[in-house]
Amino acid sequence: MRKGLMDMKHVGAVIIKFLMMTFVLWFIFGLFGDVSFANILLISVVLTGVSYLVGDLYVLSNFGNTAATIADVVIAWLGIWALGNALFPNWGLFWLALLTAATIAVFEAFFHIYMEKIVLTDEDSTSNDTSSKHLQTEFGSDMDVKSDAKKGNKNRK
Repeated sequence: MRKGLMDMKHVGAVIIKFLMMTFVLWFIFGLFGDVSFANILLISVVLTGVSYLVGDLYVLSNFGNTAATIADVVIAWLGIWALGNALFPNWGLFWLALLTAATIAVFEAFFHIYMEKIVLTDEDSTSNDTSSKHLQTEFGSDMDVKSDAKKGNKNRK
């Protein structure tokens, strides 16, 4: 049976990613700008959803850590730049979005290691639990060894 996206490992990974995104955005935008925490949360939710589905589940699974980190940088930079321009226009967001995306990339590289070791593992191949494996049983009848031996001795005489 294949487990879906709502597996508890995925829920935990999304929460970790959301907290990481929120912290980085709050730190950088709090340090260099006057952005409300509600806007930071909104950007974090959108970036977490898009980058988890695209960067972590698709790109990381198919192309590896380096490609997934690059994809996450591009997603974060474009997402912060686009959402930032929509939420708080008249800001010079280009460099601030790039700095935030680069900081997120550092955390993402370690997050991808966690994803590969904990979340994206194939449990059926590493588990010793045989309850979910397809086993077969062979049924047969026991032989009466003594009577067969007597029949063999009679045939020799």
